[in-house]
Amino acid sequence: MKKLTTFLFICIALSCFAQKDSSYYNPNITRKLFSLKPLQKVNSIYYYGERKLNSYYSLEVPFFELNDAEVNFHYKKFKTFTAIGQAISFIPTIYILANLNNTRRQQSGYYTGTYLGIILASLGGSLACTFIGKSHIKKAAIKYNQAIGKDTLGFWQIKTDENSLGMALRYNF
Repeated sequence: MKKLTTFLFICIALSCFAQKDSSYYNPNITRKLFSLKPLQKVNSIYYYGERKLNSYYSLEVPFFELNDAEVNFHYKKFKTFTAIGQAISFIPTIYILANLNNTRRQQSGYYTGTYLGIILASLGGSLACTFIGKSHIKKAAIKYNQAIGKDTLGFWQIKTDENSLGMALRYNF
């Protein structure tokens, strides 16, 4: 158990010293904002212009290209809460590994009440962190659209779709 704990602490310590290049995020550099496209949200999927983004992490490029302090703050909060939620969901595995070699529990098995409580608590904590992180992404996207000067509320767009018959209705938050 000591070897496993030591290994985990070493892995965590090494991941804390990642490289960081602060020259790209220099606020004194002015950028051309006319090349930035607005973000649209359709059925919880974000579109950058007309291109579909696969995940919330794909929003990092337009957010940091804008270089707005509030947008970057909300995006970093999203990443923090997502990481916390992933760490919380790992707690039941730690409980199993911690009680793996306990001779007293090998005969009777795990305490099911404790184990189910840990699973439900970690599920609730993970979901809460996910919802908080998504709210920060939404705030960042709204601020991003406001910063590039696009209308963010009440914009309906009706257009034909290339891949299917009929029309699509999109609402931009």
